[in-house]
Amino acid sequence: MDESPSAPRLASAWQALVALVVCLALWTALAAPILERNASAGPLGARRTAALAVLRPVVAVSDALAITVVSESVERALGRDPDAPPGGVLVLPDLDLPELDLPAEDPRTISPGPDDRPSGSVDPNPSTGGGGGSQGGPEDPVRMRVPTPGNKLRVAVIGDSLSQGLGPQIQHWMDTDVARVLSLGRQSTGLSRQDYFNWQAGMRQIVDEFRPDLVFVMLGSNDGQAQISRDGGAIPVGSVEWVEGYRERAADLLQEATRAGTRVVWVGIPVVRPHQRWDFYRRVNDIYRDTARADPFGTFVDTWSAFEARDGGYSAYVRNERGVLQEMRAPDGIHFTPTGYGYLGRLAIRAAADAFGLSQRAVTFRL
Repeated sequence: MDESPSAPRLASAWQALVALVVCLALWTALAAPILERNASAGPLGARRTAALAVLRPVVAVSDALAITVVSESVERALGRDPDAPPGGVLVLPDLDLPELDLPAEDPRTISPGPDDRPSGSVDPNPSTGGGGGSQGGPEDPVRMRVPTPGNKLRVAVIGDSLSQGLGPQIQHWMDTDVARVLSLGRQSTGLSRQDYFNWQAGMRQIVDEFRPDLVFVMLGSNDGQAQISRDGGAIPVGSVEWVEGYRERAADLLQEATRAGTRVVWVGIPVVRPHQRWDFYRRVNDIYRDTARADPFGTFVDTWSAFEARDGGYSAYVRNERGVLQEMRAPDGIHFTPTGYGYLGRLAIRAAADAFGLSQRAVTFRL
């Protein structure tokens, strides 16, 4: 019996296999640029090297056939920037800022002489604390301005996932009538992998668009990984070259803010439950402390001693400034509970008051 002309024609197994292979090849060509960017941002090692070795030739073919153009068009249609780093980009809200009054010179170089220093003021770089430990009179250039409802104090909080918990608490403790706080932390970021997210460039953008008076920095928990050298190789963690590179990146980040007159409170990494991380975290805390001390507009907050147990170890329960024992650390032993972030926020704000004369008017608790 002859087949009806209207009967569907079934593809053979061979034809189905060919169609599947073609579809997979087309998908790979379209997705290769995205996969390559994600692989580049991965931890340095054999897996990353192998992935890039496979993907780069595919990307080259996609570029030659103009398939990459199609892929990028699809990304833009979905609201994603194909040229953005894997860690994304900062997007600041629309801000209604007062007119900019530019200083005549770098504010960090303006300091009163011995005869001009206000009575009772303190050396802005005391040996026992971070930079900017000034509590002098209004002439002291390190001292912050007093905010008003018409010209609010502009505050930003940046860093990794630890800062994402700190930011809302800084906002909670600041008086919103006279202060504007932007919480701009990004998960999995730091200073080691600028190819994933570049905080130096991010700070430059924040200064240009927001002109903050004060920035809180808290990062480093993701930085125990190799840096990428200029020739694309790996710089091992703990090597002399790695430490020098990390110091340079920390200094660059601080200077992006302070050269514009922004005061910076660098919040150190606290003690954590995983003991194997202690040595690394203590080393980068030393870098943060040294970096902040070198700039009169920078100060460092030692959270390690603030959150360690009486025996010097880790405890999820810590006494606050009133001596009340509270659960302050999250179950992962690294992050904080809301109570812990609240305490951390008060520590950071008090450090700004001690170092830069942050006005009591700007906060909702007793400094």
